[in-house]
Amino acid sequence: MGQLLVEGMDEEGITMTASLREIFESRSIAVVGASEDPSKAGHQVVRTLLAAGYLGKIYPVNRNEKQILGLPCYSSIAEIKGPLDLIVISLPGKAVISVMEEAEQRGDVKGVVVLSAGFAETAIPENVEAQRQLVEIARRAGIRVFGPNCIGIMNPDRRLVTGFHPGISLVPGNVGYVTQSGALGGSLVTMALSQPKPLGFARFGHVGNMCDVSNQELIEEYGNDPRIEVILVYLEGVKDGREFMRVASRVTKNKPVLVLKVGRTQIGAKAALSHTGTLAGADAVYNGAFKQCGVVRANTVHDLIAGAKAVSMLPKPRGNRVCILTEAGGMGVVSMDEVEAGGVLELAPMSQETCERLTALLPPMAMVCKPNGYVDMTAAAMAKEFGDAIRLVLSDANVDMVVLNSIPPTFLPAMDVAQAIVPVVKELGKPVAACFTVGQAMAETRRYLEESGIPTFESPDYAVRALAMLTQATFSVSHPLGDVPSARHPILDRAVLEARHPLEPESLDFLSDHGIAVMPHVLARTREEAQRAAMEMNSPVVLKIVAPQVIHKSDIGGVKVNLQGNEAVGQGHDQMVNDVKSAIAAADIHGVLVVPMAQPGTEVIVGMVRDAQFGPTIMFGTGGVFVELFKDVSFRIAPFDKEVALDMIKETKGYQVLRGMRGEKQKDIASLAELLVQVSQLAARYPQIKEVDLNPIRVHENGYSVLDARILLDAE
Repeated sequence: MGQLLVEGMDEEGITMTASLREIFESRSIAVVGASEDPSKAGHQVVRTLLAAGYLGKIYPVNRNEKQILGLPCYSSIAEIKGPLDLIVISLPGKAVISVMEEAEQRGDVKGVVVLSAGFAETAIPENVEAQRQLVEIARRAGIRVFGPNCIGIMNPDRRLVTGFHPGISLVPGNVGYVTQSGALGGSLVTMALSQPKPLGFARFGHVGNMCDVSNQELIEEYGNDPRIEVILVYLEGVKDGREFMRVASRVTKNKPVLVLKVGRTQIGAKAALSHTGTLAGADAVYNGAFKQCGVVRANTVHDLIAGAKAVSMLPKPRGNRVCILTEAGGMGVVSMDEVEAGGVLELAPMSQETCERLTALLPPMAMVCKPNGYVDMTAAAMAKEFGDAIRLVLSDANVDMVVLNSIPPTFLPAMDVAQAIVPVVKELGKPVAACFTVGQAMAETRRYLEESGIPTFESPDYAVRALAMLTQATFSVSHPLGDVPSARHPILDRAVLEARHPLEPESLDFLSDHGIAVMPHVLARTREEAQRAAMEMNSPVVLKIVAPQVIHKSDIGGVKVNLQGNEAVGQGHDQMVNDVKSAIAAADIHGVLVVPMAQPGTEVIVGMVRDAQFGPTIMFGTGGVFVELFKDVSFRIAPFDKEVALDMIKETKGYQVLRGMRGEKQKDIASLAELLVQVSQLAARYPQIKEVDLNPIRVHENGYSVLDARILLDAE
């Protein structure tokens, strides 16, 4: 983005579509639907542009007015004689189409902001059609559209603002905002501006219905803008998740992207046919996608602003080791809890020398290195002790950053503490986040700290989470999605032709054909065939029913384990067939699958669902058949490499089990990661596969055993 795009035709055969950068730099704006009535949006847009001191020409358009707020008014945009870069439309839906047609006729309009609601978001057919017409005209004319249903853009450099959110000052800064909500996006800006040192911004874009300009397009534009150093995104959803990931992967290589994703719902309600479908909540999929493309996720509005302060104000940390330096025990405990719960930071293992020198420096009642990385100086510490203590801590090679908590008592001026620590922090150049609580008593001190490059926060948990987001932004690695050519396979083709899903033996053969190690297996059509197969395996066996109507076999007696000898196998066969017929009278039993008993190991699950936004999505989880109980799962978007697969495994609590606990030897994590990669390749290569469920998989010290496999195909 940021360059001109060739699209459509003009008198020489080419229409040039304006770049987003040109629109943000607009030198003239027409406000169509401008009004003398202060209760109208069109009035407020003109008033805001005038109040902001917009560095360009403003053309109010209203056929019933001669003048608005001292500016001459035009009956239509066709009457405007000078160049016209941007139009802000505040009219009902059908009238918007007429304005777009006039804009097309002018030939010089680069962008349009449609404030009006009442388009496709209503799902009313005539309104959906109006939005379609709007897009058609815009594309034909080479005009970029923000909205409908949006407040548009802001650019402090040109004093340009097309919306009417209260309390916004155009303070220049290094933040770029992308939002799907005008009200929430505007609130983010005002929250950032209300910090002790206002956090300014370079660009703001509200995409509304995204009929044309999208959130991912703005992210890419900001990624190419040298004025923007951190990108903040309020995200409700994406239309094309894979393209979002491709864009984000490119941008996060050079600058951090912080996202507040809302709408935390599950997609599993309509996917009850597999464990994977049950657990593949949309929020979990977004989480995995964000991690895969290097995006840092904030959980709350306040965290998003806190993260932006840390990223835009602080130097990059060398690692994730934090020291909690506090003068109030309660604030210190809150900080410690957040370090542990967040899972990003760890307490710094300070050297014995540092701990001893801190003990000698601080009052006798101070709690030093209990545990290591935590120092409670107590309220007896004076300003000099603050400065000396933070020097000792920051000088320790094992400390990457510090959270400084303070509620200075009335006998210790807060500014004295601030002035003692600022020179030390500047000299040693490591990130420090300060919590000096809230209230007017701390306002001057917090402003001084922030003007000196030390961000301050209203509570210690915010300070910890801000440093965690800074750490994630510093060390996150993006993994671009690759392209895998689609393919066909006779097993899948046959199942599609017969309008069914592959049976388990077919699923195992399909996996084996693609290099995935599966257990030896025989499909036995009769009791005698089952006994013969078991005899040839010369080991205890498992019998599993093979019938397309049976999804969860163990629930209805469709699995018999640890059978040995002709009699046991025969009886197990007969009982299993009878149990299944009793449970599902219409079951079309193709036979039983005879498989040798697998060696002991740690049970996990690998699955795939085809997400509506992101496409093939891989799940890894621990617990095997109990995965729905433990819900210890991670997700990534296919296809991916072994590094991503290892991240998936390490993200779960079960990783520690796989590494070996309580005398158990480490399991073969490398082969498990390779299995995840192979399944991701299959998911990308065969679009007809809707779901994959390998559950359980038993991981051994060497290799793994897929104990059950199910592949579901898309009915279409």
